[in-house]
This record gives sequence, C-alpha cells and structure tokens, in this order.
Amino acid sequence: MCIIVSQTISACSFYLRNINQISRFLPRPTKERVVNAIVTSRLDYCNALLYGTSAINIARLQRIQKKAARLITRSPRGDSATPLLCELHWLPIVCRVDFKLLVFTYKAMHNDAPVYLCELVCPYQPTRTLRSANNNMLQVKRTRTKAGDCSLAIAAASLWNNLPTVIKTCDNLTSYKRLLKTHFFRIAY
Repeated sequence: MCIIVSQTISACSFYLRNINQISRFLPRPTKERVVNAIVTSRLDYCNALLYGTSAINIARLQRIQKKAARLITRSPRGDSATPLLCELHWLPIVCRVDFKLLVFTYKAMHNDAPVYLCELVCPYQPTRTLRSANNNMLQVKRTRTKAGDCSLAIAAASLWNNLPTVIKTCDNLTSYKRLLKTHFFRIAY
C-alpha cells in the first residue's frame, strides 16, 4: 500500500508544481477546475483501498490535499488549511475513503453494483424477534486479523451500521450522496 501512496503523492506533487507555475495567470474558478481534474481525481482514484491503511499514509495524502487547497486560495504555507478545505467544501482523505465505501455499500444494497459486490453485503437478520431487526443494518462478520477487518464486507457493514437512519433509508443515490457528504462534513469540521 505504501508504494501506491508514494506514487500518488509524487504524481500529485509534480502536477501541483506545474499548476503553481501558471497559477498567477488563472482566475480562481479555473484553478479549482484544474486542481479537481488533475490532483483531486488522483487522490480519489481507488481510494476505497486505503481503508484501514496506516495513519502515516493518510497524513501524507492529506498533506497533498492541503497543498492543493493553499494553491487554489493563494494562502501562505503557515496558515491553517482546515478553513480552506471547509471553504472549498472538500472532505478530508479519511472521510473521502469512508464516503466511497459507503457509496459502494448503498449501490450493493440496492442492486446497482456488480454481483460480486452485492454478494459481500448481507442484511442483518436476527434469529429471534428483536427491535433492531427493522433498523436496516448489515451483518458484521467476525475476523481474527486486522487485515480481515479492512475487507469490504466487514468495513462496509461496520460503517453502514454507524450511519444515522435518515441516511440509510434514502430513496435515490443523489440524495444519499448529498446527505452522506453533509454528515461527513459535520463530523470533519
């Protein structure tokens, strides 16, 4: 995982340096579009695989995101980047990873995902009558290792079960994404 993160960071740093050289000539909306197209897309590519990775790797990716925010807003390096991320309405890397996993989970729950993903998600069905049977929860399988806890079946179920009921009972994908991003935005900032 460290190799993937290092390659992503080096590519993003290269593009941020190139964008920084021409950023004086670009208006802010154009800079936002360029950074979103080149840098943010690389940070989001396959980021669901980063679930459970070390905090060091997440912090390295978070540094790149903060550099991109500073480049867009032309703020100095010493300033805090959290207000900038909030202003740009960007989620931190950890929340982006959880967001991607929960979108996969929602699609699997509603049979919009490929079959191999739908098979990994099992609804919770208690053996006897319980009040929690109607809470739209997923079955969390037991694992013995930390790597097993990072698998999609376990991670998706544990993240899904921690969501508020309002988000879990959403009807369509666009409103689900909107509510989920708002939920993560409240948690992060």
